[in-house]
Amino acid sequence: MAAKAVCTALVISIATCVELGRRFPLDPVGHRAMPASMKRQILLLQTAIIVALTGFGCASMHQSTESSTAAPSATAENKPAAAPETKPAPAAPAQPDTASPSPIHLKLVKADSEETAGEDGKAANAVDGDPATFWHTQWEDSQPPHEIILDLTPPAAIKGFTYLPRQDESDHGTIKDYQFFVSNDGGSFGDPVAKGTFENTKDKKTVTFKAVSCRYIKLKALSEANDGPWTSAAEIGVVPAE
Repeated sequence: MAAKAVCTALVISIATCVELGRRFPLDPVGHRAMPASMKRQILLLQTAIIVALTGFGCASMHQSTESSTAAPSATAENKPAAAPETKPAPAAPAQPDTASPSPIHLKLVKADSEETAGEDGKAANAVDGDPATFWHTQWEDSQPPHEIILDLTPPAAIKGFTYLPRQDESDHGTIKDYQFFVSNDGGSFGDPVAKGTFENTKDKKTVTFKAVSCRYIKLKALSEANDGPWTSAAEIGVVPAE
């Protein structure tokens, strides 16, 4: 708007000057002979032009100042927000090793007697994991004590053993008095780590003792529940030390 007003004033000024030059030529000394009223009009016109030019300059300067001031603001507004600072998560404390120990497998080494002719009474039945099968010594020519030796894989520390009597209707061969031995070489068993007497029931029996490391175990049956000459066992196991 200010620029348009200045242009209009300049056009009017030029047109006025041209008209004055045409109507009032210069005299011999370089002055124009014109009425005093005309001179006053020209002075007012010049003053108006000066005021218009001054206002245009101020307006331009003010607009330039506003532009230079607003630019950083616009830049600041358009600047993407800084991403929040992220700190690495603290390392989780080391957890104690709570993995379960490897299971202990029992394998038959030998037994002093087993019945395989009249029934499936082989000694390996005592560690086959099936309570329906059982080890039974020979029906004839078999006198106590009877014993069975088992191999622990892997060798382990144990604190007891288990004995499950045969689970059918008969109790022939159920162990009464017993001794339990451990060994590292399978030949030297030394003194028993446990001994005692079992009750004549079908329940699983658990015997504990002070923890000991070994590879071989031996269960010796000294007598039978009904004082018979046989020995039987559905399952024999060990109690791992904690």
